Amino acid sequence: KAAIMCSWNTGILTNRLLLDFFRHLFLADLIDDIVHNTNLYALQKGRENLAVTREEMQIFLGINMVMGYIRYPRARMYWSSEDGLRLRLIANAMSMNRYDQILGYLHFVDNYTCQPANTDRLFKVRPVLCALQETFKAAADPEEFQSIDEQIIPFKVWVRAGTSGYMYRFEVYQGSARRDCVSWLGMAGDVVMRLCDDIKHKNHKVFFDNYFCSIPLIEALKDCGIYGTGTCRANRLKGANQKLKSEQQLKEEGRGACSVAKKEKTMLRVQIPFSVALYNQHMGGVDLVDQCVAMYPHRRRNKQWYIRVFFHFLDVTVVNAWRLYLMSGLEKMNLLLFKASVAHALINAGSLQQSRRGRPSATPPPVKRKAVTKVPREVRFGTGNHWPQLTETKYICMQCCVPLCPGCFVNFHTACV
Repeated sequence: KAAIMCSWNTGILTNRLLLDFFRHLFLADLIDDIVHNTNLYALQKGRENLAVTREEMQIFLGINMVMGYIRYPRARMYWSSEDGLRLRLIANAMSMNRYDQILGYLHFVDNYTCQPANTDRLFKVRPVLCALQETFKAAADPEEFQSIDEQIIPFKVWVRAGTSGYMYRFEVYQGSARRDCVSWLGMAGDVVMRLCDDIKHKNHKVFFDNYFCSIPLIEALKDCGIYGTGTCRANRLKGANQKLKSEQQLKEEGRGACSVAKKEKTMLRVQIPFSVALYNQHMGGVDLVDQCVAMYPHRRRNKQWYIRVFFHFLDVTVVNAWRLYLMSGLEKMNLLLFKASVAHALINAGSLQQSRRGRPSATPPPVKRKAVTKVPREVRFGTGNHWPQLTETKYICMQCCVPLCPGCFVNFHTACV
């Protein structure tokens, strides 16, 4: 029994420790802001009694994490009355109706603060994005080698990530909303400069593909103390291709100095340049983030675009928290177990402080035993007619008037020595 209790306490402590890594990125103040704006939006829509609390919001976030790695065809199945479908971790923590209410009124900003001249297309989710930008950047020291690439969520997101797979910076693409302030570097070059504005003159190396790369961008990064490496398109070489051998000349020579040449389906082994090896080694940071997010994503459909953006970055926050845990040097843990532990801890943290509401749990409550009527000792152990008498539904003692089964009469009327 002691070993079981010790194991249970260790599990609780482990979940709380993992939850601390998540809360280090997804701050309690951010949860309070979401709660405030959700209740405010419900009030503006005529729903005065929504009254979402911080504890309920934690449970709500934990439930959505669980839905990422335990997937049902329909969300209502998590609350099914069938034993083979009902997921007690979710169903016992929050009723289905309450979950739908919070999801329906989930908001991150006061709509009435939007000005007519506002051109920010991410206005409805901007507070969450700004908060995560700051915590992602402050939680870990930037790695020496980092890459810049795009994500599709299905919205386009520019991302700067380290070789480890930790996302340091991101910027959601807004289309033509920012085309009026494009510099001489072009739209793609401006993205790189904005994502790298916090690592200037710190001996960092940044890698990007031919969508971003250009000679003016490489020079601009060098002026900022950042070393850039990338593949470049032929129309961006600014005349540098005139000093190089043409593609036709390289074909005539049979093999080039910077690639593997093929001749009659025969591979020729050549020495790879150092810059190419470095690029191949450190360019996959953003792809690693995408791979981890795609393992257990939040797939619940929603008509509101800002809800989909929010849940995507909630998944990114879990991945970043997992990367922080691995960087801390603690015992290694896979992403599934880490996400499950964080979700369980969020649900437990909220369930311990909030009252139950909505549909009752499938587990029946413990049966309360009626207190036995106290009988004076002189009557209970004295002489008299202590005989069972059958009433309409049960036996009672004729002398003490106490409900007793026939087998308990002797023990009840015998004083303990």
